[in-house]
Parts: sequence; C-alpha cells; structure tokens
Amino acid sequence: MREKIKEALIQFGHKIGKIKKEKYFTPNLEADNLIWGNPLAYLLAVILDQGMRAERVWEIPFLLKERLGRLDIHRIADIDSKKIREIFLQKPMLHRFPRVMALRIKNASKLILDRYDGKPENIWNDNPRSADLQRRFMEFEGIGQKKASMATNILVRDFGIKVRDRKGIDISYDIHVRRVFLRSGLADKDDMNLMIQNARKLNPEYPGILDNPCWIIGRKYCHPQNPNCTDCPISEVCSKLINIRLPEPI
Repeated sequence: MREKIKEALIQFGHKIGKIKKEKYFTPNLEADNLIWGNPLAYLLAVILDQGMRAERVWEIPFLLKERLGRLDIHRIADIDSKKIREIFLQKPMLHRFPRVMALRIKNASKLILDRYDGKPENIWNDNPRSADLQRRFMEFEGIGQKKASMATNILVRDFGIKVRDRKGIDISYDIHVRRVFLRSGLADKDDMNLMIQNARKLNPEYPGILDNPCWIIGRKYCHPQNPNCTDCPISEVCSKLINIRLPEPI
C-alpha cells in the first residue's frame, strides 16, 4: 500500500510541477520576481518562513527592500540592531515575530560575509552533495531540519540548482507533511526521524520528491478538520486515518 501511495504522490508532484511559475511564492508579482532573481531574498525568505502563511512570508524580502531602499547584504549586516528591529516593527509589522527575525537576518548577513564571500549563492553554486547543502542551511540561526530540507528541495526542484545527488534531500517535518504521512499510513506515529527514514526507504534516490505533493495535499485537501477526501488526488490509495489530529503551528 505504501508503494501505491508513493507513486500517487510522485504522479501528483509531476502534475503540479508543470504549472507556470508565476506568483509561485507570493501573489505579489514584484516580490515573487525578487525571490526568483535575488539569492539574498531567497535565503531571507527561508529564514523568515515561520509562524505565518507562506505567501505572506515570502513577500517580506521585497517589503524589506522597500523600507531599506535596496536589499544589500553589507547594509543589513552593518545596520544597528536597534534600527533593524525598528524597521521590522514599523507599521505594518514585517513579521509576526519582528524582533527575533530582524536579528536573525542581520546575523545571517554577517555569516554570508564571513563564510561565503558576501554572496548567498556561494552556499549552493559549487555542485555540492545534497546532504552537505542541507547542513549549510542549518548553519543559519532559525533554520532547522524543516527549513533546510525545504530550501534545498526548492533550489534543486524549482530553480534547477545542480547538486551531485538527491539522496540527501529529505522531506520537511512540516505540519501538512506530517498530517498526510500519518493519515495516509506512510508513518505510524508523529516522529521526525521515523518519517524521514520512511521517505528514504520509499524513494532512496530522492526522498524529498514526496515533500511538495504532501505539503499541497495537506494544505488544500487534508485539513485538520473535515478533510476533503473526495477531491484529494491520492484518495484512492490513502488509508484515510482522518481521526488523527496534530497541533497546528503557531
């Protein structure tokens, strides 16, 4: 049964992968174009992706650019901590957690200057092993397993960044992915290591291929309450263990 679920997820992933990449990250087209064209904007969005809807978070680098005048790594690294917090706190606040996130992007800019010659793209442009790329993302404050695997997956899957292999690209331990894994029967309990290992066993050459279809299904169909099993693209093979409840993220 798990093999059938895997194949259904991969098939759905290929289908959604054909959708035109416009307003992919956020409905704000200017903000979306900035993510596609600016490595710093991409990295900052990954760091900021917490506690808010994804569409809103991925717009923040563009809004920050408007407030700063330009999205410049030297300026962000050198700006006074109090000043960057004030920029985030300015109404409307840039983030749900403005003080924490302001310092995180400042620290991230310093790390890029110190370790990557001031160029965020140097994190990924040397054809690294996928597992190493995930670890590089986790060097940044505020990026754990969930964000690191997400960031690596997006770069390889959507940006076409070259890596030596895809074996080290895992699923993200995200609320939507977790819900689909549990309700479909791909995992027996809500445990990060178990879910990651199960994905690796199911598709060892590229475990992370299961991530995006699970995330979309969890968000659009497999709701915490009253899931829309009828229209779900994996309904025919899913175990439909819909009584499983997970706490929603803050």
